[in-house]
Amino acid sequence: MFLSAPRLMRNTNARGLAKRFGAILSLLIVACAAMAQTVLTQAAIPNPPIPAGGWKKAEYAIARTETAPKIDGILDDECWKTATRADGFFRFQSPEPIHEQTEAWMCASKTHLYIGFHCKDSHPELIRAHETQREGDLSHDDWVGLAIDSQGTRRNASQFQVSPTGVQLTQLEGGTADNRSWAGEWKAAAHRVADGWTAEIAIPFSILRYPKNTKSIGILLIRVLARETSAEIWPYVPPEGNSNPMPFIPGFTGIEPPKFAPRLVVLPYVLGVAGSPNSMTGGVDLKYPISTTLTGVGTIFPDFRTVEQAVSDLSFSYTEKFVPDRRPFFVEGSNYLQDPFLFYSQRIPFVDEGAKVVGKEGNTILSALATNTGQAGGQTAVMASAAQDLGLYSQVGATVLSNNSGGQPANQLARVSGQYGFMQNGRQTSLQGNLTGSWTDGSVGAHNDWVQLSSYAGHGKIGGNVYYTETGAGFVNQLGLVPEVDLRGQGFNISQYDNFDKGKLETYSVNLSGSTYDHLSGGFFHDDVSINTFAMVRSGWAYEFDLDAGKYYPYVDNTVTTAVSWNQKTLLQQGRLSYQFGHREDQPYQYASLSQGLLITKPLSLQLSVGYEELAGVGNTQTILTGTYRLNSQETIGGRVLQQNGNIDAYLSYGRRVLHGTDVFVLVGDPNSPRTKGQVILKLVFPF
Repeated sequence: MFLSAPRLMRNTNARGLAKRFGAILSLLIVACAAMAQTVLTQAAIPNPPIPAGGWKKAEYAIARTETAPKIDGILDDECWKTATRADGFFRFQSPEPIHEQTEAWMCASKTHLYIGFHCKDSHPELIRAHETQREGDLSHDDWVGLAIDSQGTRRNASQFQVSPTGVQLTQLEGGTADNRSWAGEWKAAAHRVADGWTAEIAIPFSILRYPKNTKSIGILLIRVLARETSAEIWPYVPPEGNSNPMPFIPGFTGIEPPKFAPRLVVLPYVLGVAGSPNSMTGGVDLKYPISTTLTGVGTIFPDFRTVEQAVSDLSFSYTEKFVPDRRPFFVEGSNYLQDPFLFYSQRIPFVDEGAKVVGKEGNTILSALATNTGQAGGQTAVMASAAQDLGLYSQVGATVLSNNSGGQPANQLARVSGQYGFMQNGRQTSLQGNLTGSWTDGSVGAHNDWVQLSSYAGHGKIGGNVYYTETGAGFVNQLGLVPEVDLRGQGFNISQYDNFDKGKLETYSVNLSGSTYDHLSGGFFHDDVSINTFAMVRSGWAYEFDLDAGKYYPYVDNTVTTAVSWNQKTLLQQGRLSYQFGHREDQPYQYASLSQGLLITKPLSLQLSVGYEELAGVGNTQTILTGTYRLNSQETIGGRVLQQNGNIDAYLSYGRRVLHGTDVFVLVGDPNSPRTKGQVILKLVFPF
C-alpha cells in the first residue's frame, strides 16, 4: 500500500546537494549543447529525401523465387535480377545524409528468406572486420543485417548480422543459448569488391517464431559502418522512432512460411574428470518447439563446470551486487523475465532436473520454470509468469514463485504488474507499477510495492523518471535479488544524451539522480544524490566524471570518480583507467581499476584487469588475465588467471562448437573455483 505521497529530497542535506548538482547538470547540458550546435552548424547539409507521404503503415511486397541463390557473397544469381530492390538507405538517429550508400535485394522461397547487400564504400581501406568467431562481438566492425518482427506485433524482433569477412551474429527474440544446433542455423557469406563489399544471407523460416497462416512479417534492413556514429536503415523510420524503431517496422507480404513442423533437439553429453576424485557423468538437454512461438526446454543432470561465471569487481557496495548468469538452461528465454528483484537465477546454484517453457504467442508472453536438486540439502524451485501486451506501449502481467530449500522455510511470492504508455510528438510516456506479496511457511508475510512515471524522447532531449517504493521488514523472496527490506522511499532520475556524425565530439550523456528512504518501522534509512557524465570523441577516447553524496545511517558517504578510456573503436585493444576516492562508512576510501586489451597476433589476444580497493587503510586486490587464441570460426583455446587477495585460480580451455558433429570442451583446472584445481575435464556433446 502507498501510505504517503512522495516527498522528493525531503532531507535538508539532500535538497542542498540536489540544488548544487542541478546547477552543475545545467552547465554541463549547456556546454554539451553548445558543442553539439557548433558541430551541427558547421555541417549544414540537408536531410536525405523522405519518401512521398513520409512514413505510413504500408506494406511492401517481397518477390518470389523458385531457385535459391548460392550463398557465397557474390550477387550473380538469377534470383537477384527479379528480387525486390531496396535502395536509398536512410540515416538512423541523425539528420546527416548518407555518405556511403547501400543497395539491397530481397526474395523468398517456400522455405527461406534471402537478402543480398551491396555496401558501397569510397574508402574500402577503412572497412573494419576484426572479429573472426561465429557469434562473437561485431560492435566494433562494419556489418549488415536485418531485424525481423516475425509475429507482426511491432514489439520485438530477432536480428541477424554478417561482417565483411562473413562472421555471423544471431540475436533471437527472447534470448537463446550459444549452441548452434540449439539456436538453429542460417547462412551468410561476404565478398570484397572494388567499390566496397557484398553479402548474401539465407534465413530459414524454421528458426523464426511466426503465427499460423502468416502472410506478412516486419523487416528492417540495417548497415553499420564502424567509423560512423549512426547506422543506415531501410525502409524509412520517422524521427519519433529514433529511440525505438520497433513500432514503425513495416510489414512485407509475399511470403508463405511452411506449415510448422516441430523438431526435437537433443543434446546428450558425457563428462569425465581426472583429478580428485576421478568421475564420469552424463546428462541431456532437450529443446522442443511446442509451437512456432513457444519453446519447451528440459535438462537432466546438467553440468555447468565448463561455463565460466562472471566475476564481480571489488568496488564497495552496501548491498549484494548483481552477477549475470551464463548457464545455457537459464539463458534460454531469459529476456522474457529480466527483473532480478523478482527472479534471480543465481539463487538456483544446482540443478538435477529442470524444465521450462518460454515464448511469446502474439501479444502474450509466457515463461515458466521448475528445477529440482538433491545437492546441498536439496532445492525445488518453481516460477511462472504471464504478460499481455496492450497496444504498442502498455502491458499487464502476473508472476508466481515458490522455493523449498533444505534448512529454510518454504517461500512463495506473487506479483501483479501493469504499465500504461503512449507516444506523442516523439516522446514516450509511461506509468508503471507492481504489487508483490510474500508468504513463508504458508503465513502471509510483508509486501513490496513500486510505481514509476517516466518520459523519454530520444537523443538530444531531456528525459527521466520519478518513482516511489516500499518493502516490508518481513518481505522474503528466496529466488530474487532483494538488497534491502523495511523501507519506504522515493527517487528521481533526469538524463540527456546525444550522438553526432560530424565533429570531434561523437556522443555525450549527463545523468542526475537522487533518492531518500525511511524505515517502514520508523526512522531514517539512507539517501543519495549523484551526477554522472560521459563524453566520447571521434578518435576513440572517452571521459567520465561522477559525483556521489549521501547518508547511509549512521554513515555519511561521498565519492568522486574519474575515468578515461582509449581505443574504444577497436575490438581487442580497448583500455580504461578509473579512480574513485572519498569516504565510505565514515572512513577514507579509494578504488582504482585498470583494464587493457592486447592484440599479440591476429589470432591471439589478452585482456588484463587490475583492481585495488582500500577502506580505512585495509586494502584488497584483484587481478584477472584472460587469453584467447582463435584457431578458426568454430574452435578456440582460452585461459584465465584470477587473483583475489592472495588466492589464485588458473585454468586452460579448448572449445569447439559446430552445427553438425560433436561439440568438444576441455578444461585444465576449474574456472569457478577460488583456488587452482589439479584436474582435467573433458565434455563431449552429441547433438541430434
